[in-house]
Amino acid sequence: MGANLLPKPLKLGQFFDFDETNGEIRIFGKRRVTVDVEGLCAYLDNLVGKQVAGTILTNYGRQSGRNRVTELRKMKTNPEPPTIGEIVEELIAGEILAGYGVVKLIFREDEAVPVELEMRNSIIKAATGTVVRFVLSYWAGALGALLNKTMDVTNVTYDADILKCQFTVI
Repeated sequence: MGANLLPKPLKLGQFFDFDETNGEIRIFGKRRVTVDVEGLCAYLDNLVGKQVAGTILTNYGRQSGRNRVTELRKMKTNPEPPTIGEIVEELIAGEILAGYGVVKLIFREDEAVPVELEMRNSIIKAATGTVVRFVLSYWAGALGALLNKTMDVTNVTYDADILKCQFTVI
């Protein structure tokens, strides 16, 4: 039996801060900027080719996911370190606030395929391409950091505004 993790109702002020005076957006206390992810990926595809762009953004996404888990572990240590469930809730809330869509993770008791992801209203409207690799590699890095395993994205599908994939241990 797997555990389904859905986000709790978000309290915007708890995670998100917009300072109009200084022109700052902060998510979980870290300053962010809005970026057209699809436009960036398309630009890089044209600039260096789909293979190189995909490789660069996959590596960046993985590292970003690992870094985010490390940040969350450091931020939440009162009095005990955060559980995997607490970190996953924060990761999902961050995706929602950043506009990627609504993520649902399903943790399975399968050593080879321990996690499945569903993303509703996803910014991704395809099952392949650089933007898919970029967004899902973030989750591969984050989940790998959480489970102390190297994860890969497999079986990506997109249908009726729902993106699905599995994360396998490599």
